[in-house]
Parts: sequence; C-alpha cells; structure tokens
Amino acid sequence: MILVGPMGSGKSTVGRDLADRLRRPHRDTDAAVVHGAGRSIPEIFSEAGEADFRSRESASLTDILDGPPAVVSTGGGIVVSEDNRRVLTDGRSLVVWLDASVEALVKRVKRGRGRPLLEGDVAANMRAKVSEREAWYSEVSDIRIDTTDFTRDSTVDRLLLDLEQESVL
Repeated sequence: MILVGPMGSGKSTVGRDLADRLRRPHRDTDAAVVHGAGRSIPEIFSEAGEADFRSRESASLTDILDGPPAVVSTGGGIVVSEDNRRVLTDGRSLVVWLDASVEALVKRVKRGRGRPLLEGDVAANMRAKVSEREAWYSEVSDIRIDTTDFTRDSTVDRLLLDLEQESVL
C-alpha cells in the first residue's frame, strides 16, 4: 500500500501507524532519499537542486516497491514525475490519497520548516502545490481519504474500514 498526498496530509504518521496495525514494515521515500544522500532534504535542494532530489525520489520509490511488501509513505511531490505516476498505477500496490483542506495542511506543516518548496508565503505556496498536483493525486489513487478533521488514529481506523469494505484486507 502506498500513501500519496500533499505535505501535511499525514502520510508519514499514518503510514507508520497503519504499518504497525497491519504488522507490515513501513518505508518512507523521503527517509530513503535522506539516508542515501547522507544529507537532509533542504540540503539536497540547496546544494544540488530540485531535479537532483526528484531523481533520488524516483529511485527510492522504485527500490522500495521492488522490495518486500510494505506500507509506503511518499513525499508530496512524488506525483510530479510522469514516470512515478506510471509506477504508482502499475497495479503492484493499492494507492491511497490522503487529502486535507489547505488551511489544515498549512497548520500542520508549521511555517514550512524543513520544506524547501514552502519557503516564503506558506499558505500561498501550499495552495499552489495542491492546485498543481490535485489531478495527479486523483489519477494515481484507488482510495481518497480527507484527513482534515481526523486524528491519525481515526484516519487509520477509517482507512482500515475502507480496505475491509473493498475486500483488500
């Protein structure tokens, strides 16, 4: 299972909790990029640029999906790449889009610290990113869950219920 969605939608937090509940490993594409690069995401952006980060992100997605089954949390921009969208829709994994209102996302990302694409006017930048990527999230996802008013526990509960109803579990 792969979680996609904008920054602040809960992919990493929900992914870890969901993996625990399903007794599966959790993998995170951003964590894999940081580990492989030996640098933080802001450092990668600053020193090598967004294109280098996106290349590393694509490689981490492929590596993770070629490994053992896991709950996979992705970075918010994973859907920007057409190749990534093709990988996400190749039928190997169920893709869940975690979404939330822009206001909730902005509140959760806390002024964009450690998020190079949100520097400056966080609300305006978040609105632009959500607008740019929304159709791609829709394109790759099998299930969409709005996390605006959910806690992480209630999001995991809702997701497990949806998976049961879809006979995926």
